[in-house]
Amino acid sequence: MTSSLETSAVGPVAPRWHTALLVALYLSVAVVGSQLPDGGAAASALPGGHGRVVARYLPLLLVQWGTLFYVARVGRPRSALRALLGAPWSTARRAAVDLALAAAGWVAIRATELAWAQATAGGSAPSVAALLPRTAPELLAWAVVSASVGFCEEVVFRGYLLTQFEAFTGRAWVAVLLQAALFGLAHGEQGPSAMLRAAFYGVGFGALARWRRSLAPGIVCHVATDLASGLLR
Repeated sequence: MTSSLETSAVGPVAPRWHTALLVALYLSVAVVGSQLPDGGAAASALPGGHGRVVARYLPLLLVQWGTLFYVARVGRPRSALRALLGAPWSTARRAAVDLALAAAGWVAIRATELAWAQATAGGSAPSVAALLPRTAPELLAWAVVSASVGFCEEVVFRGYLLTQFEAFTGRAWVAVLLQAALFGLAHGEQGPSAMLRAAFYGVGFGALARWRRSLAPGIVCHVATDLASGLLR
């Protein structure tokens, strides 16, 4: 008997060129981002008040929702979002299990981040520090951004890319590793250590999505993690 992460019987949700374009985009952004200076100086040049919220968060929201639109709608006659989200909460038991898994994942990630910060005596990367909220309007905007990033990244990486890589390689475990590696590269502007931690978390999110056949626990955990990074810093 083989493990559910060894073989795959799923089919692709889009043609290879569709996935190749997305992968090329992430790789290009990772290369360009690694050549840019840190965001500390840029942060001080941002306008104050509501203009600061718009300057910080609007581009991020546009990128996240634009990428989700690409994987769910571009190149297809109808939206694939429902299929990418996986099994719904059809029973209270399933919802309770997914929420418990999300809570456990949040605790594990939070503990890892705190332990890493203590071990390295380092703070957030300048590019991340420039995004963290400081005022009441920014806190409200951060909640919207956290929900958007958590939802969109799970759909793109654990919904679309995991499905595509699994269909192309025929091995679920290979798909989990590939999407996690790309997830790490997507966080390359935060520095090598953050990139490695993101890839590690991506493995966990991918395995969880594959096991539960649903993005629900990963989305809840991801959103809560991003919220905590701004509200509990």
